[in-house]
Amino acid sequence: MKNYTRQQLHDLVWSGPMRDVAKTLGLSDNGLRKHCAKAFVPLPPQGHWNKVQAGQTVKTIPLPPRPPGVTGEITIGQWDYREHERRLKEEEAVAPVFDEPISTVRERVARNLGIVAAAKNLSPPHAAFRRQVEDDARRTAQSTWHTPIFVSPLEKRRLRILQGLFYGLSRLDCSVTVQGAETRTIYVGVGHQTVSIALERSQTRRRSPDNKDVERLKFTILTGAGSETERISWTDTDEQQLEGQLSSIATEIIVAGEMQYREHQEWTYREKIRRREEMRQAEIRRKLEAEKAERERLIKLEADRLKRLTDSAENYHLAQKIRTFVSTVVDMPAECVDQVRIARWKQWALIQADRLDPIVTGQIWDDVNDSA
Repeated sequence: MKNYTRQQLHDLVWSGPMRDVAKTLGLSDNGLRKHCAKAFVPLPPQGHWNKVQAGQTVKTIPLPPRPPGVTGEITIGQWDYREHERRLKEEEAVAPVFDEPISTVRERVARNLGIVAAAKNLSPPHAAFRRQVEDDARRTAQSTWHTPIFVSPLEKRRLRILQGLFYGLSRLDCSVTVQGAETRTIYVGVGHQTVSIALERSQTRRRSPDNKDVERLKFTILTGAGSETERISWTDTDEQQLEGQLSSIATEIIVAGEMQYREHQEWTYREKIRRREEMRQAEIRRKLEAEKAERERLIKLEADRLKRLTDSAENYHLAQKIRTFVSTVVDMPAECVDQVRIARWKQWALIQADRLDPIVTGQIWDDVNDSA
């Protein structure tokens, strides 16, 4: 497993033929092309290296700015937990650095998007919600019990806004996913990020000239997939409806993808610092526990040695008492006991004394003959 920046990958693929570069990375040609496509790294055109070998002048396509939401680091190889932990432990975490401020990204996105306008009609509906619209129409035709979802003026207006927005976002290769029969769960793929958006009835209403309530719509960009926290929102006003703000909304959706990427990079940096500190504290605890265990081992070792020493001293004194006792018994007159029996007893008793005597057996020298 090895990480490369977009610039490093660009330098590699422009340093030699694709097959040779891919081989050094442990990849196939196609695998390397997929990594480059994912990172928006341009590849040499077909015939480029033939021209180089022929001595012709060729141009290197420069690396374009990182598109919003696209990762700036490419991992090649199989992810390995132990390798990941080793790197965390040995390598200092580096704070993420971004080449452009968000304001510059916003300006470029707005310039490339152009004007985004709501759709004039829904013929046909956008592919993202076409199935829901067709299913609703079919159920309405088949059953009088079914309450139509997309027939009210507000719902039709809502879908026209979404349709125009989706087509506008597609200009910058953003994908869209709409889930649920009522099309309330909406995700926009911006680079490698998923931006969650919502378009719902606003809680505020306004009065029309004929004193009737007019429902308003509210467009919201959320802080992440599955989140309910607003990042930014727009609401119909008397001065301007959402249809007139779609260019700004589309721009902010893409910028939100970039902001999510940067927030994730910063979170990853903080997490690496937290994890490194956690590992450092765990290592300190391990060392303290090891030192404590070693101290306890040495204390027990010394206690065992002392116990063996006192046992040896007791055995030595016991052996000496036996020898003294034997000498006393042998020196005493024994008229009723023959000398053969006395000699046999003396031999046996002295053997027992020698077996107890740690000096004779050499046990005394083994009392400290253990691992310190």
